[in-house]
Amino acid sequence: MGDDIGDVGGDAMAADEECLSSGLERLVTAGGLDELQERYFDWVTGHVPSFAYGLYLFDRRTGRPRASSVRGLSRFYAHRYEQFGRALDPVLRGALAAGRAWDDSLVRPPDRWREAPIVQGLFRHYDMAHVMCAPLISGGEVIGTINFARNGTEPAFDDGDRRRATVAARMFQAAVAATDLVAAIDAERAAWLGALEASGQAIVVTDLDRAERHANRAARALLDAADGAWPSLDAAIDGGESTRRLTVRPPANDAANDTANDAVKDAGADGLATGITVTSAPLPERPSLIVSILSAESRTAALAPAVRRLLTEREAAIAELVAAGKRDHEIAGSLHISPNTVKHHLKSIYQKLGVRSRVELAALLLR
Repeated sequence: MGDDIGDVGGDAMAADEECLSSGLERLVTAGGLDELQERYFDWVTGHVPSFAYGLYLFDRRTGRPRASSVRGLSRFYAHRYEQFGRALDPVLRGALAAGRAWDDSLVRPPDRWREAPIVQGLFRHYDMAHVMCAPLISGGEVIGTINFARNGTEPAFDDGDRRRATVAARMFQAAVAATDLVAAIDAERAAWLGALEASGQAIVVTDLDRAERHANRAARALLDAADGAWPSLDAAIDGGESTRRLTVRPPANDAANDTANDAVKDAGADGLATGITVTSAPLPERPSLIVSILSAESRTAALAPAVRRLLTEREAAIAELVAAGKRDHEIAGSLHISPNTVKHHLKSIYQKLGVRSRVELAALLLR
C-alpha cells in the first residue's frame, strides 16, 4: 500500500511539473500584455481549479493600474471590489504582508469568515465562499496580485493550492518582465529605425547573425540606381574591404528611369551621381553587425581630345550634358534649342562615336 501511495504522489508531482513547464513556455512567449493575460487565464484553470480568477498589475513608477482583468465574474464585480472591497480585504492584506499566497482559512475560521464585512458586503452576493490571493513581486516590490475564488460546492483552498498559486504568481511576474523587456527593445529599435530612415545620410546596416539588412531611404535611392550595387555591397563585406566604389547607371531617355534619376539626385548628387563610395565597418561590441556609409559622387564629363575632334561644337556640348545626366528637354533649355534638335544631334553623335544609347555614350565619356 505504501508503494501505491508513493506512486500516486509521484504521478501528481509529475503532472504538476508538466503543467508548470508548459505554462511557463506559453506565458513567456506571449506577444504583449493583453495576450499574456489571456494565456494566463487559459493555463491557470488547470493549475489551480477555481470558478473565478482575477489579476491586477500596477505600474511601479506611477502606482496606477496597468492591467485589471477577471474571468468567471462580471466587470461590475471588479469595479465594486475596487471601490468598496480592496480596502477591506483581509486576504489581500495577508498576502501582501507574507509575500506569498494567502486565503480565507488563514484569516478566520469558516464560521467567523462568513461574518467578515467584505463577505457580507460583497463576496456572498457572488457565491465566493473561498478566496485566495498571491502577490506579484518584482525587485522586492509588490506590483500586483493574482486572485482565485471558489463557491460553496468547491473545496476550501489548502497548502497545495497556496503553493501552486505562489508559483503561478512568480511565473506570471517573470512573463510580465519578459514581455516588458521585449516591448522596450521593440520601442528602442523602432526609434532607431525611424531616426535612421529620416537621416539624409545614406546608411546600410547588415546583421550577419540574423541574415537581415536595413537600408534607409537615402541608401535605397543610391543603390537602386547603381549597376550591381547590392551584390557589390555583399562582396565588400565578405571581402573585408573597408571602402568600395560602385558605378551608377547614366539615365536612359525614358520615363521609367526618371524616378531612379530623381532618387539619386534627392540622395545628394548634383545632377546624376556616377559613383558611390561605400565605407563599411563592424561594430566593435558586435562584429556580426556591419554599418555601411554611402556617399554619392558627381563627375563632369570631360571629352577626350580624340573624341572631341569627331564632334561639332554643338554635338560636344550635348554629349557633355548627356553624360551629366541631363534629359532632352533640359539640354534643349540649356542650349536654347528644341528637343527635336537635341534628338537629331544625338543620332549623329551615336553614329560618329559608335554607340547605341545614352548609357553607352555616358560610359564612353566617363572612362
